[in-house]
Amino acid sequence: MAFEHKPNTATVFFNGKKSGDNQPDFTGKGKVGDSLMEFAMWRKKTQKGDEYFYMSFKEPSERFGNKKSNDDPF
Repeated sequence: MAFEHKPNTATVFFNGKKSGDNQPDFTGKGKVGDSLMEFAMWRKKTQKGDEYFYMSFKEPSERFGNKKSNDDPF
């Protein structure tokens, strides 16, 4: 049985292929409501030097083979 995220959860993994500051430190997938999303997360520092994480998410990209099926009514 394939792993399936519960609604409003995500899993991210270290991005070992990062080659520039604009690329995320972590990437992964998760669900926002009932929609599968791609997640990207960067390690950042405040001006005081405190570490925090910046995260973004978007609908899966066709570029990475996450194409929706033609049978998908949504």
